[in-house]
Amino acid sequence: MPRRLIEEAFPLQKVSADSKHEKNPRPGHISSLHFWPARRPLAACRAVTIATLLPDPADAPEKMKAEYTRLAGSPLPDKQRDYLCNTLIASLTRWRDENGHGDWDAKDTKGRWVNKLRIARELILMAYNGAPPKVLDMFAGGGAIPLEAMRLGCKAIANDYNPVAWFILKCTLEYPQRLAGKTHPLPDLDLDEKPDLKNGDLADHVRLWGQWVLENARTELADYYPVIDNKPTVAYLWARTIPCQDRKDCGGTIPLLKTLWVCKKAEKTLKDTPENRKRPDFLREKKTRNQTKIVINGKRALKLCPDPETKRVRFEIITPTNADDVGKPTMLGSTATCPFCESQQPADYIKRCGHEGTLKTQMTTVVYQEKYGKEYRSPTQEEIDKAEIPAEVLETVLDQIPHGKPDETLPKSDTSGAGRAFSVPLYGFKKWSELFTERQLLALMTFVKWMQAAQIEMKAVGYSSERLEAIRAYLVCAFDRMLDHNSNLIFWRPDSEASRSTFVRYALSMTQDFSECAILNEVPGSYQFCLDRILSSLETVRRAHITKTPKCIILYQSATDPINREIDAIITDPPYYDAIPYADLSDFFFVWLRRIIGEQFFGISSEPLTPKTSELIQHTGRFEGNNDKAKEFYENGMAESFLSAYKTLSEDGRIVVVFAHKAPDAWETLVKAMIESGLVVTASWPIDTEQGGRMRAQGSAALATSLWMVCRKRPANAKIGHYGKVKREMPKRITERLRYFWDQGIRGPDFVWAAIGPALESYSSYKVVKWNTGKLFTVTEFLTEVRRMVTDFALGQILHGASTEALDEWTRYYLMHKDYFGTENAPVGECILLAQGYGVPLDDLRDRHIGILKKVSSGNALKLLGHTERTSDRIGNPHTSGRIPMIDMIHRVMKLWNESDSAHINAYFHEHGLQENPLFKAVVQALIETSPQGSSDRSLMETLINYEPGEPISGVSSSGGSDSDEVQLRLPFGEGSS
Repeated sequence: MPRRLIEEAFPLQKVSADSKHEKNPRPGHISSLHFWPARRPLAACRAVTIATLLPDPADAPEKMKAEYTRLAGSPLPDKQRDYLCNTLIASLTRWRDENGHGDWDAKDTKGRWVNKLRIARELILMAYNGAPPKVLDMFAGGGAIPLEAMRLGCKAIANDYNPVAWFILKCTLEYPQRLAGKTHPLPDLDLDEKPDLKNGDLADHVRLWGQWVLENARTELADYYPVIDNKPTVAYLWARTIPCQDRKDCGGTIPLLKTLWVCKKAEKTLKDTPENRKRPDFLREKKTRNQTKIVINGKRALKLCPDPETKRVRFEIITPTNADDVGKPTMLGSTATCPFCESQQPADYIKRCGHEGTLKTQMTTVVYQEKYGKEYRSPTQEEIDKAEIPAEVLETVLDQIPHGKPDETLPKSDTSGAGRAFSVPLYGFKKWSELFTERQLLALMTFVKWMQAAQIEMKAVGYSSERLEAIRAYLVCAFDRMLDHNSNLIFWRPDSEASRSTFVRYALSMTQDFSECAILNEVPGSYQFCLDRILSSLETVRRAHITKTPKCIILYQSATDPINREIDAIITDPPYYDAIPYADLSDFFFVWLRRIIGEQFFGISSEPLTPKTSELIQHTGRFEGNNDKAKEFYENGMAESFLSAYKTLSEDGRIVVVFAHKAPDAWETLVKAMIESGLVVTASWPIDTEQGGRMRAQGSAALATSLWMVCRKRPANAKIGHYGKVKREMPKRITERLRYFWDQGIRGPDFVWAAIGPALESYSSYKVVKWNTGKLFTVTEFLTEVRRMVTDFALGQILHGASTEALDEWTRYYLMHKDYFGTENAPVGECILLAQGYGVPLDDLRDRHIGILKKVSSGNALKLLGHTERTSDRIGNPHTSGRIPMIDMIHRVMKLWNESDSAHINAYFHEHGLQENPLFKAVVQALIETSPQGSSDRSLMETLINYEPGEPISGVSSSGGSDSDEVQLRLPFGEGSS
């Protein structure tokens, strides 16, 4: 079968770099349209789609070869691959380069399209004989993959089982394609600021009605958000409170505060005025070329003022000069300290308070806007009073909303699996409505009321049902973004002076102190802010040229259900075991969608919560706590999905599946299911796609690098393979690919995983593979041999050709880790991938006695240990396997050297035959080359490797000698010892 570009070449490093760049929050990105967990970067989706659809130059039809030659300026396949990867694809992966540059219809002097996206589109169309290829995403989620397929001129088919995902797909793909660029008269609404335009496109109409909703909601809500001294409020900071356990003798109310800092910014710059120079926080003047500014101390913190009469704590804002000026918070870890009697309040008691209804709240700080930035003060009594909403006021609004208050039941919490994502039920939270303060509920319900009123008004002014549905949907998107920023699970970041959203993690996690947005002002998290973000995202989608592509199809069904179409390419990012409980999380939005859009939710769901029964995740809560049954359900469902994909894929089609799970047995099980469904794995590309600092990635199954596995259909008449033949075939393919990957600069875990796909091709091209005895040769057994071959190649490069046959797994890992990461902190996910490459459990490498890795306390990272950091006397002695890793032997010798123990050094050499072992010197040399110049470790190893018998060694004594004695230490390195 002719090969595709992605099976031979791919601009991995450029795509990884641009994917990480794109993951930083960016206005206009489609992720701003609506929250959805684990979105893949557009850069990776775009690059993979192009490379999957284009034929490899060596196998391209003659017409394509001629076009490749014209574009690349060479008939050589390698030159053409270089053009396709490093000129064409690479020019389209950076954020804001996605639509190419230059006029869409312009050509250069040689008749080539100027715009690179236009070139990519035309090449894809040519590859499919002028008919746009059909690209399916079975688990479309936030829509990144189908959007990129549409950008490239394909007919996109996006499917998801979740109604919130279905709604996001409509907003990302369908409405912009149908309506972008089409203008319609703007109605004359009663607004404070009316638009200048008479006719507007979709975004203009969304902006107009969003403003109408905001102005009406503001009129009703303004009284509950008082403005003090004409300075707009940014946020209100709150602490949850509990009564002291010693209610009889103490009776204090304890504010639960993890930190007393509210701003950690060291300096802020003001205008130079006499008043500003007299400020108590004045630091110095700052002169620039044209003017003088005043620099003030920007740090602010809370001071606790316990009142012995009221038994409550007041708060003052102080300006600390250093950290010592800030007191201790009331919470350390999960335990609270009473500021009145200093007694400890354990976590179980705090949770019990939640269940008993004594977990309350207290406003601590008001954040407001000054000309020079944010400032902080204690709340006024008016602000405290206005935050308490009378029950009758809330009931009046609730009576006007379908289904009233969102009192649907929250998901249950669990200590493992998908239930880990929900800690709030442990504190007595039972309903979705309890995730909001009374004022937040009032504000949100008021916006819901006016959004429904807007629908009635839009019908009255004569909008078509198509346009009305789209405008309403984007107003919902703005509301949902505001919802994400307006729960009582949001915490304030003193370092950035900003609130984090509810879903900063893919979880609903308890926060003891939280931030409430001033929802009516133009601040992050407000309705206006969120509406602007939606409009920016809509403009980004509009520029993607998707109006010039075939109409997209959005399906609402399980991935196991058949797709009654023949598909040219399936590119999909499936759920991974228990990593993310999508349906449970999406209920946060769904309960509000029902209230805004109506009972039928665009005709696809009338249930109070999202469907869970057929959701393909491993969720023990749906199997009465039986994890084995939950795992079996997930794996069987994924196997059915791959079989469904196989049936709908055209004979020469390709399927690309994204894997991002750390457990070896997890992804190996899924690969096995893919192979058993009739697919042949042909390539794998480890793309670094994840945003640094994702909170739920810490300690979870998430990886920084996602493995994109490429497959094709196996012929129906495929034969049974035999171990001997498969083992002979594999090196022919994999050795060439390993050289390619190494020459491309791919190293470390990425190198190991890039080779998995090409290696699996020789295995998966057979129906099954058997040993000569007739027993099945499993995927796991095969991959063990692949890892050995791959790591032998990589280590051969590091060890300059020395044989690695006898090298143990621990030393292999140590060398590869040190070569790739050095002594810097390494992401856990990367270490997991690398350890998988050697078949070594990461927990073994982190063993507290003999491990070579340790967890970095400040983050989700691991550090490789040098010989001085491995302090156990067990280093250099046999492991439970009976073997001693070479790295242990080297570290043992280095420790003895530092201890000036010449007798034991020589004895250890002779006992373990290091003099006769060529790997010893080769590994030491590799460690030298990967150690910083001038480091003590490097100097010591250079001394060891360069020592000649008879030379005096300073600083090393025989047993019992003084460090100052100069003795002759004869190490067993002589001529020919290498």
